[in-house]
Amino acid sequence: MKEAAKQLFGVGLTTARLGIAEYMAQRVRDDKPIDASMTAFVVSDVADGAILRKFDADTRTRRVADGVIDHLSEVRVAAEVAKKYPETRIYIGILAARAAIVGGMNLFHLLKTGEATKGRKWQRATSLATAAFALTAVRGNEKATKIAGSVAAGVAIGTGIVHLKGIGRRHNGVTREL
Repeated sequence: MKEAAKQLFGVGLTTARLGIAEYMAQRVRDDKPIDASMTAFVVSDVADGAILRKFDADTRTRRVADGVIDHLSEVRVAAEVAKKYPETRIYIGILAARAAIVGGMNLFHLLKTGEATKGRKWQRATSLATAAFALTAVRGNEKATKIAGSVAAGVAIGTGIVHLKGIGRRHNGVTREL
C-alpha cells in the first residue's frame, strides 16, 4: 500500500469515530442512554489501530490524528453532559485541562523529535475512567457522579504526569511509547 493511501485510509478510519461522538452527544441532549454508543466508541478506538497495524497501514499522521479525534470527541460529548448536568463541570474542567496539557506536551515532543506519542495503558486508563464518568453522569445520580468524576480526575492527573517521560528526547524515531 502506498504511503498516501495508508495516510488516507488510516485517518479516514480514525475520523469516523467523530460520528459516534456526535451521536452520543445527541443522545445526551435527548436524555437517552449512551451505553451502547460509548461501547462502540471504545471498541472502535482500539480496533482502528489494531486493524491498521495488521495491514501495515498505521502511520505517524494517523497516530497523531487518533489523539486529536479522541480529544475532539470527548469535548463534544462533555459539552452536552455539562449543559445537562452542571455538577459535572468541575470534573470536565479538570479532564479538559489535562487533555490540553498532555496534548501540548505531545505536540512539543512531535515538533522537537518528529515522534508521535502513544500513551498506551496510561491513556487507556484515562479514557476508560472518563467514559465511566460520562456513563455515570448521564444517569443523574449526583453523588455517584461526584465519585466517578473524582476518580476520573485523579486517574487523568496521575496518568498525565507519565507524559513527561522522555519528552523531547528521541526514542526510535517514529513513536515515543509510554
